[in-house]
Amino acid sequence: MAIVTEAVLTISFGEGPHWDVDEQVLYYCNFTDKTINKYNPATRQNIKADIDTHTSFLIPIEGKKHRFLGGIKRDIVEIEWKGDLEQAVVVRTIAKVDQHRPDNTLNDGKADPRGRLFTGTMGNPDDGDYETMTFPQHGALFRMDSDGQTHRLDERVAGSNGLTWDVNGTAFYHVDSVDCIRKYDYDIETGNVTNCRKFFAPKDHGIKGLCDGLTSDSDGNLWVALYDGAKILKIDGNTGEVLQKVTIPNREVTSLTFGGPNLDILYVTSANTRCKKNEPEWGAALYEVTGLGVKGRLPIKARID
Repeated sequence: MAIVTEAVLTISFGEGPHWDVDEQVLYYCNFTDKTINKYNPATRQNIKADIDTHTSFLIPIEGKKHRFLGGIKRDIVEIEWKGDLEQAVVVRTIAKVDQHRPDNTLNDGKADPRGRLFTGTMGNPDDGDYETMTFPQHGALFRMDSDGQTHRLDERVAGSNGLTWDVNGTAFYHVDSVDCIRKYDYDIETGNVTNCRKFFAPKDHGIKGLCDGLTSDSDGNLWVALYDGAKILKIDGNTGEVLQKVTIPNREVTSLTFGGPNLDILYVTSANTRCKKNEPEWGAALYEVTGLGVKGRLPIKARID
């Protein structure tokens, strides 16, 4: 039986959770208050540091202590943070994307099994229709190799979001929140993706909400956060069948990742863009979900020359 508990309150817009196996801590971003955070489950302590502007993801860099990849506007940057209360510092810009679309912003990002960064952009929401959730496909999906070279993998993206891979290294899943979870054939040697097809959309199953953050477990099943749906879903990675639904006490569920010493705790971020007065300060939390009976896969750090 799944048990959902609040680990950290006072979050306005949690995003980009990454479990660090070496430190046994969870890193994540607080999008709207322009901080990056470190949560230590052993001490129940959450430390946050200011950064000049909002960061959409935070991925530790392999072999470089206190260094992270982050996404700021349309820049992929290297951030230095010692995990304390001192302000985080952007030490360099590694790559720039979508320079021809100044209104675009980077959103979610994750390292593939070889440490290459996969990330995507979304267009200006003001160009869309919130009532029908239709937005122009002004975003794109990118891969950045260890040498800092970027490659545009798909241009048919409205709202790039969660990313994950199957256990065999042959499939890549990518969320376009406005559309669906897409599935691609994936070449682990090159990092190239091909044969994009629609894999899962909540509305096709009579489920409310939009797909947001994404991860996978060691059995090859997907776990997706449902923004405006107050749920996380477990989905068969081959068939798209919904295997489990877990209710989260917040409508705006944003992302999720497995962590803990045994990688069997699902950490779930959430948001409160509505700022409801009857909720705790900021009205959102970082949640721990236990009792799922599954384990996540080893989180991958980014590899940068």
